[in-house]
Amino acid sequence: MQQRLPRPIVFVVLSLLLTASLLVGWQLHQSRPAQAAGFPTHYFAPYVDTGLYPTFQLTQTAQQIGVKFYTLAFIINGGGSCQAEWNGTTPVNQGFLQSDISNLRALGGDVIVSFGGANGTELAQACSSVSSLQAQYQAVVTNYQLTHVDFDIEGAAIADSASVDRRNKALAALQAANPGLFVSYTLPVMPSGLTQDGINLLQNAIANGVNVGMVNIMAMDYGSSAPPNQMGQNAISAAQSTFNQLKSLYPNKSNAQLWAMIGVTPMIGLNDVSPEVFTLQDAQQLLSFAQQNGLGELSMWSAGRDQPCPNNGAYVSPTCSGIQQQPFDFSKLFNQFTGGSSTNPTPTPTPQPATPTPTPGRMSIIHI
Repeated sequence: MQQRLPRPIVFVVLSLLLTASLLVGWQLHQSRPAQAAGFPTHYFAPYVDTGLYPTFQLTQTAQQIGVKFYTLAFIINGGGSCQAEWNGTTPVNQGFLQSDISNLRALGGDVIVSFGGANGTELAQACSSVSSLQAQYQAVVTNYQLTHVDFDIEGAAIADSASVDRRNKALAALQAANPGLFVSYTLPVMPSGLTQDGINLLQNAIANGVNVGMVNIMAMDYGSSAPPNQMGQNAISAAQSTFNQLKSLYPNKSNAQLWAMIGVTPMIGLNDVSPEVFTLQDAQQLLSFAQQNGLGELSMWSAGRDQPCPNNGAYVSPTCSGIQQQPFDFSKLFNQFTGGSSTNPTPTPTPQPATPTPTPGRMSIIHI
């Protein structure tokens, strides 16, 4: 027969255990950084040009207009060595944007960090081995506690088969080391769909075992091959064509799954290629299409451009749209797309000339 403790002693012991448990839980909570509840099923995550000064304020903007998800651009290498840096200048372990990101997560938001872009050296081209490349990707994931990463591959990088293969091998290993890590590819597009280089990149990703969660198309800068006065419809045509291409690449996925794999990123206002202009009417048309078809993501280049230029100037700039609008008009419109259940996370304006033969659907030449 077991000896029983007197009842008052039992109460004291239980009380002490409960207090200790609460104290440990509080200490653990205090030591953990603020984390978001997760990305919704469908979300608007505009690109933020982190190379601009002053730096775009994530938390302040979220509080002001309600946009809580952002794509931070870009991680590249500035000196040709295998080193992950913000805009090729700031190492990722220097705390850049970390306080703002933490505060944003405390509001229920989160960020995607994007590698690559139109300028600089993409890491897969700077790093000579899969292991060294994976280590640089991991450093970014770890320092910023990421659940989502994006790879904006365009220009010479998308046609570089050696770096494409190196990147995909590194990404497969990165996902194995970080279960649940969401990988998106941002690729050039025309209304007729992804370029052959983009198709080749995705085929290589599949062959290497990369779980590509999103194919985000750069619906901009088409040139003479698309009507410049119907940019909304051009973006919709590009999405429909990309859907048909993904259907061949991923034959085992349902139509709903394939639509959810598609993101669309227009360049708001004046595009680099004159006379292309993406208007608020185009934005509404694209939003309706995205809602009706269950796309996974809407984005735009860029959050910092979502305002009129001084004196309603009509020119291409990294800090304004070049069209008449109110501040954050595009953001407020596209933010209606964000919704659905959360997925658990395991400068001086310079006008640009028209380009006779543009690179299809590339990110802006004012990209950093």
